[in-house]
Amino acid sequence: MKIISHRGASGYAPENTLKAFRLAVEMGSRDFEFDVHQTKDGVLVVHHDYDLKPTAGKEARIAGLDYAELKKFNVAAHFKRDKMVQHVPRLEEVIDIIGPESDWLNFEVKNDNNVYPGIEEKLLGFLKSRPGLFEKAVVSSFDHGTLKRFRELSLRLKLAYLGHGLSTMLLLPAIRKAKAVGAVSFHMALRIAFKLNVKRIKKAGFQVCIYTVNRKKDALRMKEIGADGIFTNHPDILGKWTLKG
Repeated sequence: MKIISHRGASGYAPENTLKAFRLAVEMGSRDFEFDVHQTKDGVLVVHHDYDLKPTAGKEARIAGLDYAELKKFNVAAHFKRDKMVQHVPRLEEVIDIIGPESDWLNFEVKNDNNVYPGIEEKLLGFLKSRPGLFEKAVVSSFDHGTLKRFRELSLRLKLAYLGHGLSTMLLLPAIRKAKAVGAVSFHMALRIAFKLNVKRIKKAGFQVCIYTVNRKKDALRMKEIGADGIFTNHPDILGKWTLKG
């Protein structure tokens, strides 16, 4: 079962920052998940939300800022245990850190209602620009239109269906949507990760990854019921690695 560092080692460092990704690598992570946005001047960056309120405490949206403007904000302001200033990183900076050490990279593209026109072409070009990156990449999105555009651009790109607000009753329609875009992986919330649901998804031909698993007992349960991976803020959740320092 993959232990996927969710936004880096975000239980120990500010999420989606270079510090969080460096720490995840130091802890031995080989599988990573992070969120991709696009600035007003077309720079691919890594941050979870569309705005900076949760991380920097500022009312500003990534889509409305050039990268030079975006870089002025401290996105570690919310992380009280660490006073070091951190900026929204460019995607290439993140890949410089985790790419050489990684086996599997989940690029979650934030693009609800196509807020970032052209982000699919931009990211696909980036994935093809570095040796070996395309092969280890999986692209997911809560926006189904975004997944469809990725599939239209590339038949070879690995896609992951990302379930939002799913229930057991809605699982079969979601599986049909995942098949429609040729997804290879199905990502769903821990709250509906029951053995029968995981079995149904795997029987349909998908790998199953569960988010967000931050307790050891839940991680062990996911392993027992056959999950292929878990997204966690704690790369050492199963005691495989220990923090240095």
